[in-house]
Amino acid sequence: MPQNKRILVLPAAALVILTLCLWRLNNPPPTQAEMDLPGETRQAPAFQLYDQNSKLLKLDAYLGRHRIVVVFYDGQTGPDADPVLQELRKFHPALKAESVVVLGISTALPQENRNNSAQPYPFALLSDAVAADKNSVHTVWGRLVPPPSLDKPAGTKPGVFLIDRKGQVPWNGDLPQPEADTRSLISRLLR
Repeated sequence: MPQNKRILVLPAAALVILTLCLWRLNNPPPTQAEMDLPGETRQAPAFQLYDQNSKLLKLDAYLGRHRIVVVFYDGQTGPDADPVLQELRKFHPALKAESVVVLGISTALPQENRNNSAQPYPFALLSDAVAADKNSVHTVWGRLVPPPSLDKPAGTKPGVFLIDRKGQVPWNGDLPQPEADTRSLISRLLR
């Protein structure tokens, strides 16, 4: 009888090894960018801004149901000049299928966002027209480049943020922490 038990050990061991191999293939180790994410997350600062169609959009409308990618881009060069927005536009159907909402934010006015692109965007391009204000979205998210003079517009420090379904975003001190690697972020969202 001990001989029969030994015979069963080999198939059981092979089954355990196969299960572990399959688990490892389906659960790859985290990338360096994922491991470098700050440990502290807090509630994302709320905002409401007008989109390219002059409709008011509230961040709160998406919280609890979607993951949200917020992209701050240079409104003076327009959305077509931003490589992150172009990448997100390319993958928009797949991101939408994963219940990911994309929001672009710049200092451009709604009509500038609407007119400064060769083709319509499948996601909202939001206007933070009072970016230099101390309570503006640009200021609260740490994306403001102050205007060089009073007659010049404020600028945007590009950055990409991921807000999870609970409305949480990584923080670094007093400001939300932008993603270090956008390509890695898109890959993670599409997994």
